[in-house]
Amino acid sequence: MSFPRILADRVSKKFSRSLGDSLRHSAQDLGRRLIGRRPAAALRAGEFWAVRDVSLFVGAGECLALIGPNGAGKSTLLRMLGREYRPDAGRVELHGAVKSLIRLGSGLQPMYTGRENVYLKCAELGMSKRDTDARLDEIVAFAELEAALERPVKHYSDGMYARLEFAIATCMPIDVLLIDEVLAVGDVAFQLRCLERLNALKREGSALVFVSHSEMNVLQVADRCLLLFDGQTVAEGRPEAVFGKYYEAVGYFNRDLRSLGALPAKPPDSSAGLDFPGPAAEPLHAVPGQPLVFELEYRAERNFEAVELRLEFWNTAGLLAAATLAPGERRLCLAEGRGRVLVELPFLGLGAGIYDVAVSATSGGCSLAYKGEARRVRVTQAACDRPDGFGIIEAHIRTVPPGKPS
Repeated sequence: MSFPRILADRVSKKFSRSLGDSLRHSAQDLGRRLIGRRPAAALRAGEFWAVRDVSLFVGAGECLALIGPNGAGKSTLLRMLGREYRPDAGRVELHGAVKSLIRLGSGLQPMYTGRENVYLKCAELGMSKRDTDARLDEIVAFAELEAALERPVKHYSDGMYARLEFAIATCMPIDVLLIDEVLAVGDVAFQLRCLERLNALKREGSALVFVSHSEMNVLQVADRCLLLFDGQTVAEGRPEAVFGKYYEAVGYFNRDLRSLGALPAKPPDSSAGLDFPGPAAEPLHAVPGQPLVFELEYRAERNFEAVELRLEFWNTAGLLAAATLAPGERRLCLAEGRGRVLVELPFLGLGAGIYDVAVSATSGGCSLAYKGEARRVRVTQAACDRPDGFGIIEAHIRTVPPGKPS
């Protein structure tokens, strides 16, 4: 294992949904600190987890890519690694000098020229004027800004901003570099030069964390990928394998079937005297191929006999990934009032991802209830070495001696 540059241990970050909630919670937290108590750890009204229980490790000379849909918590996690946000739980350790390329243009002074910004930012990196003089031509050539060097950067385009920032930040080896989609505004030629520069930094011992939606860029530079959904890790491993999980989870591989109407749509919620409230505030945590046990609450307006329950697992793309099949079509008796049903899955045959568990209840061929989001399950696959599809099938494999019938 290489020397650790970045370590995050079960870090979490929560935000308020409105300014009023934020001010109220800040006042409450300040009051608790004044009396020597810690701020509330659990969610309060109007709060949500942007990142929850995420752990990662990046060694010297390694690159970790963070991927996932918009709103998955990638940028929030990167800002915690860069000490811009303080985690509400967990800890972050950084060893060495840190440079962040997170917000486009945030590190440049708009009234200064490109040349003045080069000297200013290089000084912040600890370079002397003599060192900056020696590297100036290289920085300007990499950013392709020879003709615009003496213009104020407020007149630069987004692409020019990104080129100049990237050229300055990577002009010398740095211990930790955090990058958030700043390459997306550049053309293909510039992106390729950036990827070559990042690989050169890796060879010199830099640790990189790279947020991107571009599979091409990630495959060129990343050693490992971390897939985030709803602020939580669902898969980690080789980039090509984790991207396969990502595409499966968002339905990318099934887009042609959807346009043909060949994929089932989730029915609307319904109730005929029976209801399943939910989902719970916290998702269930599961591992592919392992048992899963949980409870479902129900409310019944009367006694129901011979009830058949069917569970459906819908992924974040709205695709039906799996459904339960009870042996012998076991039927339940549900008493009037509130009650609970125990669900036992001896082998969870689902790949990594976030799944909404829908419940369908029927009796005598008549529908009693359908709840599209009775529970939520987060299936985490820690070591993702190859794409393995939506489901996991249990198999018993043995050899057959020669001459013996199978």
